[in-house]
Amino acid sequence: MIAEDNIFNFSQPNIALPKNRLVSLAKECMIETVVHFKSYLKSGFHKKKKLSENDLTQLYSKQAQIVIRKKEYPFNIAEQYQDVYNQSKGFSDFFFYPNEQDVELSSLYSVESKRLPSPEKKREKEYVIGDNNNGGIERYKSEKHGKGLSECGLLGFIEDKDFKHWHTTINDWISDLCTLDKTSWKSDEALSEVDNNTEYSIYKSIAHRASNDINLDHLWIVLN
Repeated sequence: MIAEDNIFNFSQPNIALPKNRLVSLAKECMIETVVHFKSYLKSGFHKKKKLSENDLTQLYSKQAQIVIRKKEYPFNIAEQYQDVYNQSKGFSDFFFYPNEQDVELSSLYSVESKRLPSPEKKREKEYVIGDNNNGGIERYKSEKHGKGLSECGLLGFIEDKDFKHWHTTINDWISDLCTLDKTSWKSDEALSEVDNNTEYSIYKSIAHRASNDINLDHLWIVLN
């Protein structure tokens, strides 16, 4: 039996799967988590009603951990990833890593979370750019996140407006950046829609870095 046939039925984690398959499974796990995350938000188990970006990320990642255990995915998830392997300078909000002993535990797939809209007007464009190179996409362009990886993700919590509004708005911000002098932004870094339904929407984009490019997956969840 090949490793992939047995992925959800084993007593010991299987490391025979190639990295690109593990990344694909991590993306599947993120989508599976959406319904459980939204259900938990409505449950009333958490007492804090005005949830911050960190709060939302924590609740989402905890629900993802439950999905991982239930499905016996061959990886784990953890919050606040400091990259000691490729030495990215920033902290990813959460990341997926192999659940094997005696193997490298570097990130398979790192994710940055952002609220839409941003909580402050001065941080309005933070999904794309921010102060001190702290925008969501910007962090990947500068390798503050995702150094050494070819794929990473962004998780968007939509608290106002809808998917269409934010898709248009974010692409407009990127388009404006492309017109600046000495810019590193290119028109092909705009987001393209992959899937859209009432619960979540998925987009993809590419970010050009000094050394190479990185593919970005954008999973947006409507909370309003």
